[in-house]
Amino acid sequence: MRFLRRAPKVEVWYGASLFTRIVNAVWDFLLRIFGALFRWLRPAAQTSVIVRLVSGSVLLRFEVLLGGFVFLMFIVPHAYWSNSYAVLAAVGFFGLWFLMTSAGKREKLYPKALGLPFLLFVLSCFISLIFTTDMADSLRILMFFLAAFVLAYMVSAELSTVARLRSLMRWLYAAVMVTAAYAVVQRIMGVEVNASLTDLALNEGVPGRVYSTLDNSNNYAEFLVLFTPLCAAWAINLKDVRARFVFSCALALPMLALIMTYSRSGWLSFMLAVLVFVYYTDKRLIPVGFVACLLLIPFLPDSIVTRFLTIFNSADSSASYRIIVWRGVLLMLCDYGLTGIGLGPYTFDNVYPAYAITEKAALVAHSQMLYLDLIIELGALGFIAFMWYMFRTMKDSAFAVCRCRNRAPEVRGAVLAGLAAFCGMAVFSFFEYIWFYPRILFGFFILLGIVLGAMKLCRADSEAITLERQ
Repeated sequence: MRFLRRAPKVEVWYGASLFTRIVNAVWDFLLRIFGALFRWLRPAAQTSVIVRLVSGSVLLRFEVLLGGFVFLMFIVPHAYWSNSYAVLAAVGFFGLWFLMTSAGKREKLYPKALGLPFLLFVLSCFISLIFTTDMADSLRILMFFLAAFVLAYMVSAELSTVARLRSLMRWLYAAVMVTAAYAVVQRIMGVEVNASLTDLALNEGVPGRVYSTLDNSNNYAEFLVLFTPLCAAWAINLKDVRARFVFSCALALPMLALIMTYSRSGWLSFMLAVLVFVYYTDKRLIPVGFVACLLLIPFLPDSIVTRFLTIFNSADSSASYRIIVWRGVLLMLCDYGLTGIGLGPYTFDNVYPAYAITEKAALVAHSQMLYLDLIIELGALGFIAFMWYMFRTMKDSAFAVCRCRNRAPEVRGAVLAGLAAFCGMAVFSFFEYIWFYPRILFGFFILLGIVLGAMKLCRADSEAITLERQ
């Protein structure tokens, strides 16, 4: 346990390296330049919206604009959404945040705070361009990845106070509830059964699967697994008893929406996320919950029981199709496992058909698994860097939950919610390439930024409490 708890020495070496010192020097230089420019222009542009925002205007608050954008990103229906919005927003918000930092309105956070594995993962994305067979598509996907990285960094940097963390959690709670209500309306109005998502022969009686504002039911299930634990952490830590009761009961809505997605991998992932959340909240509730689930089985609709039982049916076309695809991808790894083939579905489509086991499997756009897609697109470096970073983040989150002494319970709750969600997504990633739909990619790294910011708040408050006792 002491070995796992100690700070990794590689980060000490990384922080003291020449590369880090150069980046920090450039960072400080740019902050001084923009700070001086802002102070020079400020008297002549007092009516400017940008100046009012950078100066910390009451009406234009950065955390409100950032939370509002995150809210809109998930509630806008798929037909009206463009991933370029997220790219432009990431650039715009980062520019504003940088100006606010140079003006002294935000705390400075060096890029090294994200860690060496994160840097290696970013580098692997750029290196993959060397091996791509479709440069245009790889650059397009790279822009989405860079936007996600910027959002993670910016959210982590922005969450320097408990009030900002609460604000972002409220926005995400609202987004989950709006999409869940939309899903219920879809079910009432009726959703057409999609044969490409459901084996009709083995799932007789299973209705059309809701997808809310996202592209399909599996994408929406991924969104719910990511952010429902965070909603629970916010709701159960409200100070007002009546509000806590109302908002906690409302969590039944996204859970109902998750059931209506009929996503089996989503159900399994959410079960693990709930188990982790309950374990760290009050482990005495685990046997109670297990008995309650058993008692609930006779009352479940036949369609849910039928869909769940197909998990263990080897004849299910969805499961067998994935296995066939994985076999072909494993053959690809023999030739491209070290270097990767580059980012993007077009690069995959250019290479995979030569390794496909069947003609039908050759039409797939990805490997149907995050881990296989990481190594086949980014090579060994990208896979190792990502696994290293996520294992470390989840390990640090587990320790932070146990020793967090922050006087605001939402902080510990946010770390716990992130840990639970990432455990759930680790299972989901075995059955889906969760980043194929960019809004889930953005959501994944936004949650990562929330966890990093919350852990930073935990450390700061624990140090303050220690100093007070001394």
